[in-house]
Amino acid sequence: MCLRVIKMKETIEQKLIEPRKKNIDSQEVAAVTAIEAMISKGFFEYCFDQGWRLIDTPNMTGATGACENFLTVFDVEFFGRQAYLSQTGQLYLEAFLHQFNGTFCSGPSFRKEDVVDNRHAVAFTLMEIEVANCDLEGLQKHIEGIFDYMVSEVYRKCEKELAMLGVEKAWLENFRPPYQVITYGEAIKKLGLNWGDDLKDKHEKELVRINNNKPLFVTHYPQEIKFFNMRENRQNPNVVNSMDLLLPYSGEAVGASEREEDFQRLKKRLSNSTMLKLMVEIMAKEKEYSSMNVEDIKKEAIARFDWYLDLVKRYPVRHAGCGIGKNRVTQAFLASNDIRACSAYPLNKETLL
Repeated sequence: MCLRVIKMKETIEQKLIEPRKKNIDSQEVAAVTAIEAMISKGFFEYCFDQGWRLIDTPNMTGATGACENFLTVFDVEFFGRQAYLSQTGQLYLEAFLHQFNGTFCSGPSFRKEDVVDNRHAVAFTLMEIEVANCDLEGLQKHIEGIFDYMVSEVYRKCEKELAMLGVEKAWLENFRPPYQVITYGEAIKKLGLNWGDDLKDKHEKELVRINNNKPLFVTHYPQEIKFFNMRENRQNPNVVNSMDLLLPYSGEAVGASEREEDFQRLKKRLSNSTMLKLMVEIMAKEKEYSSMNVEDIKKEAIARFDWYLDLVKRYPVRHAGCGIGKNRVTQAFLASNDIRACSAYPLNKETLL
């Protein structure tokens, strides 16, 4: 980009991060919605072309709608029962894989993020797939295929909007697959980190920078820092068959893995997971469980996953899947430094309309 375009883009970005009540009628916000729409179109078209089944997953759930960090769930009262605003439809998509070759959904993911910055949002659109009889290599090809569709739709349909937002169409060519792949072990060597360290935003962006500012897969993370149902690597049980896709500007935009289909391994992983420990700590403070010992509370917490564990026990289908944060894809495509500039209605604790 020339200097004039960069300056114009910075000015637009500053305008877009203002509260929507100030700029909702602007052409710039309308342009962002066009980019978002074509990203969604590319995702849906790829999934339908694969013959996968669209599932409307619940937006209010029990514990099975939560991601790794249970401290970020929004709890709500559901007719006298504890419920949560959903963070992922993953387990609900997996439930149908004994009947369909693949399933997918797109909907809001709610995160109780008590920060206002350029990276976090309280709610965002999460696009998810689950594919039967699929391993990590096959899943990588599907993710690359989805991104190829999304790039094509934005490239063909949003020329005017890209120009308005100060983004050259040539920038989108950076997102054409195939993508480079490195392991977590290789990543921490490049960064000077230790085994077991989680990759922060600054680490992800540094890895992308080293990779010539192009998308990068990082695979085979330590199992202790990943979701309980990611499949243990059978040759090295210290890692799971997982991968994150890191993008320029936004960092991690896709979290993906093979899912554990072995019932006994799965139940053991859940029992020892960080997520379950957090659940137990939270439940112990609730009046209903205050008189119970820790082991009994733990049993109650595991029981919240009974419906999912039972399905895995009855239908041990080898499968893999991922979640794609649409706003982070938009951020990368627009080469923006601020997630708030990359959504029609960015939501944090200060932007409720």
